Amino acid sequence: MTIPVRVLRELFRHLQAWNALYEIEGKDTLTGPDGTEYCIHDIVHLYNIATGRLLSPRQRQAIQMFLIENRPEREVARIMGVSENNPVASYATQGLVRLNALIEEGVIPGWQHEEEGGKAA
Repeated sequence: MTIPVRVLRELFRHLQAWNALYEIEGKDTLTGPDGTEYCIHDIVHLYNIATGRLLSPRQRQAIQMFLIENRPEREVARIMGVSENNPVASYATQGLVRLNALIEEGVIPGWQHEEEGGKAA
């Protein structure tokens, strides 16, 4: 099952807060705007994939600094060594799109993706 990019962006953006909630209250699932439940362990798994070698260095950097660390786009651009006018958010979006493609291709270990007639591992 792929995750809509806008939802995945917000799950990554709030991952640190969700992790704190999980540690304090044990809340490991959240319900998305469409009623889908997301588990913190699945999102952390995707985050680990995102910071691994399956994405480009720019995509990894943008996801880490712009989404996870919630740094301003201009600051991230400076750290990445690109123009401050460079839309760093687009690198993050490309990385999220790539994660979904990897899910669809069955490349991400331990991730289930839906196929016609049911789910497949």
